[in-house]
Amino acid sequence: MNTRTEILLGKYSPQLAMIVYKNNDKSEYYLESHKINDKGQLLEGKPLLQDTVQGMIDIFFDERQNQVQINGVIPENLLSFELKHSGNYTMIWYQPAEVRVLHFAPELKLKTGEMWVPAMVYVANKNGLDVYAIKSNSRPSEKTILFRAPYFNVSDSGSVCLGNANVKKPAKTTYAALQKYWEDLFWLSEFTHVNGNNPTKSKIAEVYKKLLASKKQLKWSDLNELVPTKQTLKSIL
Repeated sequence: MNTRTEILLGKYSPQLAMIVYKNNDKSEYYLESHKINDKGQLLEGKPLLQDTVQGMIDIFFDERQNQVQINGVIPENLLSFELKHSGNYTMIWYQPAEVRVLHFAPELKLKTGEMWVPAMVYVANKNGLDVYAIKSNSRPSEKTILFRAPYFNVSDSGSVCLGNANVKKPAKTTYAALQKYWEDLFWLSEFTHVNGNNPTKSKIAEVYKKLLASKKQLKWSDLNELVPTKQTLKSIL
């Protein structure tokens, strides 16, 4: 018994052996499985079940998916990153208040243009994107209150109905590249409709008209329009 076998048997116990048979003309194969008893002896063989093969494939596929590598410098605005089963992940980060270009569908009768947006918290995973607003530009703490993101296309719970932005997934999977990918999906899409209740205290279209008319002079900190949720940052971490 070599060293590798000793290590394996110290951590695992053999359960099943698979034998592959091939006919003489090498055109057909037959797979047979043998259970292994407590003494390490092969028991009577039987045709390998499809469910057993599929289970093995699923295990190797999940292991492969979990090899997703996220690398690069960790951005200062990253709040949380968790790599999950099957290559999924949840990433949470924030951005201070900034000037952004907002794109509006023609039916909203709002002119696409630059305006201030409030400080934001983004929550991205394999299934989609959630966004929230916060009032402070500094790094939020667990006690930071989350406000509804004051945008069209965002539901009452914060989930984003991602629109028509033509954004490619990053070739190199770094934290910063993933952040940019999700932010571009959000900001380069056309805002089209109120998804749920009005997300601001006044009608959202009227708030945008004020912001656009001010030509980047008016900030969200000058307005009393953000609607608080019942959540803090801790509740989504």
